[in-house]
Amino acid sequence: MAIMNALSTAVSGIKSQQTALDVIANNIANVNTTGYKSQSVTFSDILSQTIKAATAATATTGSTNPAQVGLGVSVSGTSTDTSVGSTSSSSNWTDVALTGDGYFVVQTSSGSYAYTRNGSMGVDSEGNLTIDGYIVCGWQAYTLDDDGNIVYNTSGDIEPINIYSDSYAGNKYTLTPVATTSSSIGGYLSSKKDVADGATGLTSIGDTTDLSFDATTEITVYDSQGNDYDVTVNMKKCAVEGNITTWYWELSSDEVTISPSSGYIAFDSDGNIVDSATTLSATVDDTAGYTAAAVAASGVTDGDYSVVVTGTSGAYTITVYDSSGTSLGSASSTDGSGSVSLSSGGTLTFTKPSSFSTGTTAVTVASDSVTSSAANYEYSNVSLGTAVAAGSYTVAVTGTSGSYTVTLTYPDGTTSSVTSTDGSATFGSGTSAITLSAPDNFQTGTTTFTVASTTHTFDTTANVTITTPADAGTDDITMALDFSGLTTKALTSSSLSDDTDGYTSGTPSSYSISSDGTIYCTYSNDVTLSVGQIALAVFTNAEGLSKTGDNLYTQTISSGDRTFVVAGTGGSGTMTGYALELSNVDLASEFSDMLISQRAYQANTKVVSTADDMLQSLINMVG
Repeated sequence: MAIMNALSTAVSGIKSQQTALDVIANNIANVNTTGYKSQSVTFSDILSQTIKAATAATATTGSTNPAQVGLGVSVSGTSTDTSVGSTSSSSNWTDVALTGDGYFVVQTSSGSYAYTRNGSMGVDSEGNLTIDGYIVCGWQAYTLDDDGNIVYNTSGDIEPINIYSDSYAGNKYTLTPVATTSSSIGGYLSSKKDVADGATGLTSIGDTTDLSFDATTEITVYDSQGNDYDVTVNMKKCAVEGNITTWYWELSSDEVTISPSSGYIAFDSDGNIVDSATTLSATVDDTAGYTAAAVAASGVTDGDYSVVVTGTSGAYTITVYDSSGTSLGSASSTDGSGSVSLSSGGTLTFTKPSSFSTGTTAVTVASDSVTSSAANYEYSNVSLGTAVAAGSYTVAVTGTSGSYTVTLTYPDGTTSSVTSTDGSATFGSGTSAITLSAPDNFQTGTTTFTVASTTHTFDTTANVTITTPADAGTDDITMALDFSGLTTKALTSSSLSDDTDGYTSGTPSSYSISSDGTIYCTYSNDVTLSVGQIALAVFTNAEGLSKTGDNLYTQTISSGDRTFVVAGTGGSGTMTGYALELSNVDLASEFSDMLISQRAYQANTKVVSTADDMLQSLINMVG
């Protein structure tokens, strides 16, 4: 009966609109649910009743369309809006918002995986990272890269994350001490600094007792029990020969003993560190530095003598020779001063010179009046071109103050002379040039130096042993001191930095989660280490996931294959710490849809009441 069809059709409309209202109500109810994805209803009509079939055209008549009456409506399905909701900031480090299509992976009580967009995490008493009691999954197995950093095996299986301990890293809550094994010194040294006054070669800086360093940095080293010791790294520009500049390094500490505690590093003309170089160097023989005023004679036979100083800082020996090279006596000295009683009679008394080092000074005694004939050129006063011939050279200076003649005698016996006001002079040009700078304590006399080709080896990494105090009860520390990160620059000051490993024990002071899901723990000893990495799941069709409550989804046939990825890859989007993804419900749209469903529901009830009136009229005809 047609009226009955109208009733059943209207009822199907009422039921469908009721379902639509149920979905709208659920969306509105979850407007504040973290990571909730809104749903919508789609409808389809029910099979239509054909009253008259369609006919084909004939030679005399046209075709006719079928006459059909629909039998109602049904809910064909619900669809989920998987778009990303807005982000709200949070003060909890465990709150994480997703920016792409990925889902957090949690393990249920049955051991199976479920998926969620709810990033409101927590840590239970056992250290498990959880979401509403479900343990968050990711990666904990790792390897170490060349720099010792943790790299998680993200191609392996995922597993529940525990930030306190796991089978790979062991105890992650209490950080055990790690002894120092390396320290990398970086930054730059000022190429404008002056060379050391006492340097006699690229790797001979001379007396370092009162050395004023050009650059300093402090490093902290740790033994195996976590005891810390302060070590000072000092740098001093040593010498320059050709295109090679050397720097002296020294380690010092009031708490530990270090061996070796010093060495030399070298840089080329571009300021890059080098491990070896072959250079021309000048060994200056007459560098003791005694002037006539610094030598007093008493009862000494008139004649020519040589005063030779040997030894090291604080432990020198002053030896006097006659013109034939026979030793006439010697004396020990800490600073170059002292008296030597000569076997030939008399005493020579020496006052500490203003420019003192080991070497030879020629003196002449006449009636106890002393004349010194050393011109006092030192190692730092001699600069050589790269093509200077090897051999022995003599520099003779004659004249008076302000008007000197400097004569250089070459190894082959040829000579060359220039005039000078202070002892500075240049012989030859280009790569064959020999340049003399004015000595600090200049006078007439003779200085000899020997030019030789020398291959030097410099430190780029120095392996040092740090002996800990006896009461520490720990083994010595073996540390690789790496200078390869250093360079030189034409700046007025130096700037040094260090990257020293090792640390004392510590407990967690704070945590954070990076954009790729790596969980970092900063310990009380200021060491920051990663303790796990959160995984994300992506699906071929995320709308095909099945909602199971607690903000969880499970995989279905419709959702397609599941892939575990690192956040920021595979379309998963990145993670934002200290934030939560809000529901993507649009209240304005929900209210609009609710009004449409309400009116559709009312209209269908009107059809029911109208059909009822028609049936009542029909029944009344019978009575």
